[in-house]
Amino acid sequence: MTTRNQSLDLLRGIAILMVVASHCANHATSFIPGFLAFTYDYGQLGVQLFFIVSGYTMMLTYGGRTDLAAAGSFYLRRAFRIVPLFWIAIVFYLVITRGEGVKQWAPEGLGAPDVVLTALFLHLFSLTAFNSVVPGGWSIGVEMQFYLLFPLIIRLFRQPNGPVACYALIAATSVAAGALAKFYLVPHLAASLPPQQAYLAEGFYFCWLPRQVICFGLGLLFYDIVERGNRPRLGALLLAGACLTSAWGAQVALLGAMAYVLLKGSVANSVLGLLGRHSYAIYLVHFPVVPAIAAWLHVDILLLTMLVAGASLALSYFIIEPMIERRFNRLGHQLAADLGRSRGVATA
Repeated sequence: MTTRNQSLDLLRGIAILMVVASHCANHATSFIPGFLAFTYDYGQLGVQLFFIVSGYTMMLTYGGRTDLAAAGSFYLRRAFRIVPLFWIAIVFYLVITRGEGVKQWAPEGLGAPDVVLTALFLHLFSLTAFNSVVPGGWSIGVEMQFYLLFPLIIRLFRQPNGPVACYALIAATSVAAGALAKFYLVPHLAASLPPQQAYLAEGFYFCWLPRQVICFGLGLLFYDIVERGNRPRLGALLLAGACLTSAWGAQVALLGAMAYVLLKGSVANSVLGLLGRHSYAIYLVHFPVVPAIAAWLHVDILLLTMLVAGASLALSYFIIEPMIERRFNRLGHQLAADLGRSRGVATA
């Protein structure tokens, strides 16, 4: 396996701070005019930064093989990393919302199918479930969908001229999905909803993997350049061109440029790296922490962001990581290693 780039944790740390800041914006003050709106709008891009890092990281962690055993090992590690904590989050949020879910995304409340679909990571296929059971859970669904496709993507990537084919496919998918959503899917879905719920249509198709896949594509591109030492000029042009077809895509391109500079320089920071290593748990737990602290302290957004990030990190560092994540991660890696050994014995 390639030596791990230290900037990956730093970028995750930046990403989680962006996400936390965007959710603090509605509960804080600022002496800078327009800063709260700016933070809310652009802090949400932290999710796209997570996707960029995921694309890069998956190329590192998958390994050099492309057979079924490699795919099985990959899925075991990812499942034990993601699933247990997400299932616990489902129960936690059902309890604290008294089974009603996130009202913004479930105006008429939750049903049992919404919970089941979320537990199976199929919630992105349901308008009533895609972000209503676990706040921010749509991004976990996007990650899991990309995981399912990744063995096929990496198999293509490792073929002659495969990287260019991957970049072209991702760029074309992103542009086509954006146009289809904007001009057909969103208007038609919005027209079928009550006027006060029409906003759900844009949210639903924004959380669509074909819309978000460009971020993973940038992660693959940066891996190709930084880790393999290649210069995929055509691939870079294809992905950049796809980004520049929309204002949101242009923002993702700028975010990607920042990520590339840090990855190329292997920049590290101990504080941001610590936040990055705990970013998954912080992401899942910070949603109720924001209003809890804001109800106690009415402070500037920068201070509120630091307090929320610190409290969420403490929950992860002292409780979630040692009691839950560490145990399941070890089990997943052990099962993946056992699978590899059994495959080796069978082959021998």
